[in-house]
Amino acid sequence: MAMYERQTPAQFDDRRAANAPERPANLTRAVYAAIAAATLNVISAIGLIVSGAEAIKEQIAANSNGGSAPVSLDEVDIHSDRFESLQMIYSGLAYSTIFWSLVLVLLAWLALRGGGAVRIFATIIVIVSVLFKLVGLFITLPTLTLVADALVAVLGLAATILFFGAGGKAART
Repeated sequence: MAMYERQTPAQFDDRRAANAPERPANLTRAVYAAIAAATLNVISAIGLIVSGAEAIKEQIAANSNGGSAPVSLDEVDIHSDRFESLQMIYSGLAYSTIFWSLVLVLLAWLALRGGGAVRIFATIIVIVSVLFKLVGLFITLPTLTLVADALVAVLGLAATILFFGAGGKAART
């Protein structure tokens, strides 16, 4: 005969976990698309920082002063005020892109945790990123930056559509 009586294991009745609403699939897709767009934005900015000087030379050579004929890349003065101001614009664009991409990753993660207002801010950042990528069509950029920008535009549009669809009536049912 045993000295102890066998007891059944304790069972916890956690009704909150059983009745918790599931996260909409569109929201998860939107967050992953936004994080991928932010990652590609950082890659694009790094490409701009690394090979921005060559792109600036091409920009100056193609658009010489006073509408005269284009000049060769060797004739571009890298110590001119024009070159230095374009370099400041390109680097400012690159560093601000990195900053806002990091903010987008944070906001996307917070939106995944259920923040409705955070979704709106993340969507605004994605839309502004896509609009900045359209600016890239009018200036000379390195090839890596152009490829990453095209992917950011596609992923950004997908994230925007999915963020707006994530809170809709169809997503809740």
